[in-house]
Amino acid sequence: MLTLPEVQHGPVQDSPVHNSFDEEKLLVYRELYYDGFSSIIAARDLTSGAAVSVKKVEFNFMKPSPFPVRYLQKLFAKKIRKQAEQMRSLSHSSLLKVMEFVVEPKRTIVVTEMCMFGDMFNWMLQQAQLRVRDICLVIQYVFQALRYLHSQDYVHGHLMPTHILFQSMSPQSVTIMPDLSVRSELIDMTIKSPPVIDCWAPELIKQFIEHQKQLPVEISDKKISIERTKAMDVWSAGVIAHLALTGRPPFQASGLQNTLDEIESFGGDLKHPIIQTLSPTVQESLKKFLCVDSTKRAVADYGAEPLWFDDELTRLDNRNFLITTEYDLMHSCRRYRQQGRDVFEHVFCPNSTVSDPLATNLVRECESIK
Repeated sequence: MLTLPEVQHGPVQDSPVHNSFDEEKLLVYRELYYDGFSSIIAARDLTSGAAVSVKKVEFNFMKPSPFPVRYLQKLFAKKIRKQAEQMRSLSHSSLLKVMEFVVEPKRTIVVTEMCMFGDMFNWMLQQAQLRVRDICLVIQYVFQALRYLHSQDYVHGHLMPTHILFQSMSPQSVTIMPDLSVRSELIDMTIKSPPVIDCWAPELIKQFIEHQKQLPVEISDKKISIERTKAMDVWSAGVIAHLALTGRPPFQASGLQNTLDEIESFGGDLKHPIIQTLSPTVQESLKKFLCVDSTKRAVADYGAEPLWFDDELTRLDNRNFLITTEYDLMHSCRRYRQQGRDVFEHVFCPNSTVSDPLATNLVRECESIK
C-alpha cells in the first residue's frame, strides 16, 4: 500500500509513454471472461501465428472513483512491467509467458500465451474421471514450479486456483500464471477485506488486520507494505490441494478475524470426510502444507517430489472424485469468478465504503485533490 506522497513523487515512475495496441493483428476466437472493467479474449496473433490470451483492463469504466484512477493505472502498469521482466528472466516450462503489454491512456492490454484448457476449475470440470493420484500430480507440478521460483528468490504471493492453467487434459500440463490482476492492487490500496481469502496464510491475514488497525491514525510518512513469503506460497498450494480434493477450502469463515480464529484453532486434523478416506501419507502431507506455524511448514521441495502421495493406497484408489465434489467445485468456481466484480462494486459505486475510517491514506487524501 502507498501513501499519497509516495504515489505523487515515488516510488511509482512517471506515466509511461502511451503506445497503441494493434487490434488488427488479432484473429479473435471468443471472449473468455468479462467482469465489467476487464475482459479476456482468446485469439491468434497473425504476425507470429501463436495462440494468445489478451487481457484488456478498461480504466474508463472505473467510476465513480473515490480516488484519481490515474494513480491506480500507474501502479498497475508498474506491476505488469515488473512481472513481465521477471517472467522473461525465468526459464521453466510451467511458467506462463508474458508476450506483450501495452499501456494506453485509458486502458492496459496484457498478452500472454494461451492455455487452451483454462484454469484449475475449467480443467477439473472437463474431466470424465478424476482420481486422487491425478489431483496429487497436479499439485506436485504446482510445487515444482514453486520450487523453481523460490530457487530464483521469486515469490508468487497471490497463488490461487485461477492462477493454475493447463495446456492440455494431462495433469503434467500445469502452467502457473503470475499475478496480473487489478483486483489485488485495489485490495492493497484500500485495505478492504477481500471477498475470497481461502488461500491467504494466517501470517498474511495477521499483517492485513494490523494494517487495517493502523489506518485511522494520522497519516504516516512511512510506506506500509505487505510482505509475501515463500511459506505463504506453500500454504496457498496446500489450500488449493484441499480444494481440488474436496471442492471446498479447508477453512471457511466470514471475515478476516473469524477466518484467522478458525485457522489458529486448527488442531492439525483436517475435518472434511473425503480427506479422512485418503491414505495416511497424503493426509500427513496436507497437514505439513497447512502447518499454522510458518517456520515448521513444509517447503516447496517437499511437495515437488512424488513421495508424499506415491503409496500403494493412493495408487489403488480408483474413485472418481468428481462424482462427490462436482457441485462444491462449481460453487467454489463461481466464488472465484465473482471476486473481481465484488471488489469493483465495493470501490467504484455511488455507495462505495472505501472512504470510511478503514480507507487508506491514499484514498482519503486523494479525495481532496482538485
